[in-house]
Amino acid sequence: MIENITFLHSNWVWQIASCTLLLWMVFIWKEWTHATTPRFWIRIAVAFLAIGSLAIIALQPARSIPPKDTKIVVLTSGYQPAQLDNLKKEYRRLKILEYSPNQSIFGKTKTSDTVFVLGSGVAPFDFWQLENNQVQYMPGDVPSGIIRYHYDQEGVVGTQFLLEGIYNNPTSGNKLVLEGPGGNGVDSISLVTDQQQTFKLTTTLKTSGRYVFSVTEKDTIGNILSRDPIPMIVKDRKKLKVLIVNDFPTFETKYLKNYLSEMGHEVLVKSKITKGKFKFEYFNRDRIPMSAFTEKNLSPFDLVILDANTIKNLGRNATTALENAVRQQGLGVFIQLDETSFRSRKGFAGFDYISAKRTETKLPITPKTKITTYPFVFNNQTEILAVHRDTDKKIISGYKYIGKGKVGTTVLEGTYELILDGNTQEYQQLWAGILTAIAKKETAEVDWDANQLLAIKDQPYITTLRTKVATPEVIIADGYRIAMQQDIHLPNRWQGTTYPKKLGWHQISIAQDSTTVLEYYVTDTTAWLSQLVYDRMQQNSRFFDRSIPTAKAPRAPVAPINPIGLYILFLCCMGYLWLVPKIETT
Repeated sequence: MIENITFLHSNWVWQIASCTLLLWMVFIWKEWTHATTPRFWIRIAVAFLAIGSLAIIALQPARSIPPKDTKIVVLTSGYQPAQLDNLKKEYRRLKILEYSPNQSIFGKTKTSDTVFVLGSGVAPFDFWQLENNQVQYMPGDVPSGIIRYHYDQEGVVGTQFLLEGIYNNPTSGNKLVLEGPGGNGVDSISLVTDQQQTFKLTTTLKTSGRYVFSVTEKDTIGNILSRDPIPMIVKDRKKLKVLIVNDFPTFETKYLKNYLSEMGHEVLVKSKITKGKFKFEYFNRDRIPMSAFTEKNLSPFDLVILDANTIKNLGRNATTALENAVRQQGLGVFIQLDETSFRSRKGFAGFDYISAKRTETKLPITPKTKITTYPFVFNNQTEILAVHRDTDKKIISGYKYIGKGKVGTTVLEGTYELILDGNTQEYQQLWAGILTAIAKKETAEVDWDANQLLAIKDQPYITTLRTKVATPEVIIADGYRIAMQQDIHLPNRWQGTTYPKKLGWHQISIAQDSTTVLEYYVTDTTAWLSQLVYDRMQQNSRFFDRSIPTAKAPRAPVAPINPIGLYILFLCCMGYLWLVPKIETT
């Protein structure tokens, strides 16, 4: 009760306190002649009450009035009724609001000191409505279904498509089926009773184009329980210009050059026969030999493959030319390792390795096939970017950036054995992934960041553009323009938001260069529902767990306390001080 009392003139406290003390001291001085009598102590106490009542009247006491609705609860989809019942028991004046996306959360309701958000949470684009409130987020149960998934949204013909994900609370006996664009099943996995189950579904990309694969869940009798789209853009394989230089011919190079030539790549093989003498082989290209490593000679190539001895024996000028070609021209270099490569981990061709006991491994793209490997893996803590990981998530094929280009390698040994064992498709998928990742990339005038190929109808879809065009005019297929905002730190980077209205494939381009377009697929809110709900729960937890240094609880209104009691106390005290001496003298 007393904590609700305040003073309207609290800024006068020191002045009024000083005057009060001075008046009381004057009264004590006046009565000091009677200090030996009991009435002295009574009179100074009464005088203190009289002067104190005047001081309190001057400060004007007031009482804070709590608002009628001090707590608000916002209900979102998937909230638990038990949580709401507990809040109702604790706060009797609880105000309950239903949440609708992109609508005012509070409406005409006055905001309170605390807002409870129950369920899957509010949409991220509505976070601004709760920025200045103290919010307690109380999530519901994690939904059943696929809550996490990942795949490469752009692929190349002949490579392996891999979909990885996590299924929460699966039903034993149900199946997840990866269906192709025509609805035919290409891979499947059975679900088991568990809290969470990881899964992998694969297929080979055969032709270029825009496709919509799907993940379908079926029960034990084949009924379809859900179907979620997987938009995919498959591109034709780029014809690479490859240079292979070996200190001596190897089986690894023999099968690799055959694979490259069969895929239509231009290949020049330079193999050392004796000191100063080389054998040249030409595939899908003119018979023009190459002499020394110079930047001019290396500029036509997209990828250079060197064995460990060649990279060690390169002269200073050749090494400088190779490094400059990588840094400045974006050349890709792949190094074929041997047993001595793991001793030196520094320099242009050095990598950081960790020793491993095993000499065989399995890849997610070939889970049933064992591949021979050196007893090392890459150190995941370094700048190495993974091309392939084994089933234990260790990097076994990777690369590092050097300027505009890349230098990569793999700890796999004798990959040609896959062909000898009849696993030609696995061999091709393995090397297609390595070569595509490391080879030189074309520099485009317009580069769209397609990190999210899937959009939702009537919800914001953010596009990111990198271009040297001074003021790009971004347009969508309907002819409407998208307002783009330039990055203050990166002037070549622009970002805009659109709200797609139609389902299916959409295109975005710039008026200055309509040849380079961004393609994305629009679906409705029923697709990937479990994943969308789980992501929203995670976003709400992160956003509302933050501290709000600028947020202040709304100040409760105050009302002055009627001072009649203080006036009566003052009059009684003054009456005593005036009347008692009169009575005593009579």
